[in-house]
Amino acid sequence: MNTTVQTPSKERSSWWWKVRNSRYYYLLLAVSSGLLFWLAWPVKPLAPFLFLAFVPIFLLDEALDSKVDRKAGRKFFRYSYLALLIWNATTTWWVINSTLAGGVFAILANALLMYLPLWAFRSTKKWAGEAWGYFGFVLYWMTFEHIHLNWDLSWPWLTLGNAFAMFPEWIQWYEWTGVFGGTLWVLLGNLAFYFVLFRSGAVERGFIPWRSITYTLLWVLLPILYSYYRYASYEEKGPAHEVVVLQPNIDPFTEKFVGTENFIPFDEQVRRFMDMSEEKLTDSTDFLLWPETAIDKAFNEATLHNEPLIRRIRQFRSRYEELSLLTGITSYSVYEGDAPRTARYQPDIGYYDFYNTGLFLSDTGEDSLYHKSKLVPGVEIMPYPQVFGFISETILNLGGTSGGFGQQEERTVFYSSEEAGIAPSICYESIYGDFMAQYVRNGASYIFIITNDAWWGDSPGHRQHFHYASLRAIETRRSIARCANTGISGFFNQRGDVLQRTNYWEPAVIKGEIRANEELTFYARYGDYLSRTAVWLAAFVFLAAFVKNKLLR
Repeated sequence: MNTTVQTPSKERSSWWWKVRNSRYYYLLLAVSSGLLFWLAWPVKPLAPFLFLAFVPIFLLDEALDSKVDRKAGRKFFRYSYLALLIWNATTTWWVINSTLAGGVFAILANALLMYLPLWAFRSTKKWAGEAWGYFGFVLYWMTFEHIHLNWDLSWPWLTLGNAFAMFPEWIQWYEWTGVFGGTLWVLLGNLAFYFVLFRSGAVERGFIPWRSITYTLLWVLLPILYSYYRYASYEEKGPAHEVVVLQPNIDPFTEKFVGTENFIPFDEQVRRFMDMSEEKLTDSTDFLLWPETAIDKAFNEATLHNEPLIRRIRQFRSRYEELSLLTGITSYSVYEGDAPRTARYQPDIGYYDFYNTGLFLSDTGEDSLYHKSKLVPGVEIMPYPQVFGFISETILNLGGTSGGFGQQEERTVFYSSEEAGIAPSICYESIYGDFMAQYVRNGASYIFIITNDAWWGDSPGHRQHFHYASLRAIETRRSIARCANTGISGFFNQRGDVLQRTNYWEPAVIKGEIRANEELTFYARYGDYLSRTAVWLAAFVFLAAFVKNKLLR
């Protein structure tokens, strides 16, 4: 199908005519698209480029359709995959700091998965026409992002709506839509710029369609203008509580874990935690946060109350009457009956599960546990072991503590004596909007994130992870305290502003006041309704286009 707008040669813009007829045109489009995604992604302050990043891919599709080429499908795959590969490699290259093989595998595989909605878009356009194709493109991409949030190979780091994490003033409306509202905003913006600048012939003929450009710019700018109004008028809700956050900065590669070169005994690690915490603790401190796997000694949950280290920490907490403490530990439980697929087996123990656990020592004297449930593929869970069992953990490892971990279905909320509900998010979980909203629906009035971002080195990885917390604050209107072993620790208010932050690779302890909000936002109540709707519509559109193609043959 020929989709090129033909114009008399004398009306053509000479520079664009040369570009389109260059032997490197396809390569130029692929590289341009990949670099636009890179420029738009945190931690660079160039997010508006995201509204143009898909335009070169649309131009690639248009150029291939304008020629009779039996290899058009293979060329579209080759160059669009190159664009997606550049995007993945330039924004998430830091995963190789954990393991080279695992990082390369993740980048190559994720770019390939991203190609699937582009293949569906091009197929639908071929089968049912342009209108259905471009409509399908929006639905297919949102469907891909939704699936990528909810399967074992989940890697939603590059969800399009995440790109605005450094600009909370632009996206206050995420309280209604979540990040999928941002994805929809970006996709429709790319289509608008493509049609206005290229399909209209504006660039080719060298004229400016002011009216159409104005409408397109309004699509981009009106949500931002509303957001600034909402940002300025929003008032934080709920009582304030004093929170202390510890960043111990113990190197996970050489110091933190048993068997590492300069392993620090667990007793000594805990002593450091206590000494540093006391620099900021007062009698009015309500919460103290220690990071993910702060104590990596394997604790049997059945006898946890008798563990000397845990008793020592309890005694420390009891010195402060109003203090509740959230810390990461590694724990395990033994099964007497049926065991889940994550369970391990040893003859002298039987079936048992290891957990990346959040331990909450409340000021009421009660202890509670939460097991991390969004696990990092490869390092914390083997995705679909019946399919990928031949791939070793070494290949898939993206950063974390080696081995398969157990999970839990429900989102546990911890409570202090003041009935302040705490969402104990562990590391990777904090990039899942609907997942975090489940805590809020279960009664959480705060979000506490405990993490260990040292696996990725001093790279954009830990900075991106830090800024993504802003998205969760806006979506749920919950204040956030973030505690990293190393990386960046800090506080966020309900507008997504960073109130206080630490430096990377520096031991630190910080104190701040954040507010406990109990009101539910529209997004917190209904979650990823936009992407769920897109999934159903995408299935209908693809099936309808496929059937139409069969009937017309």
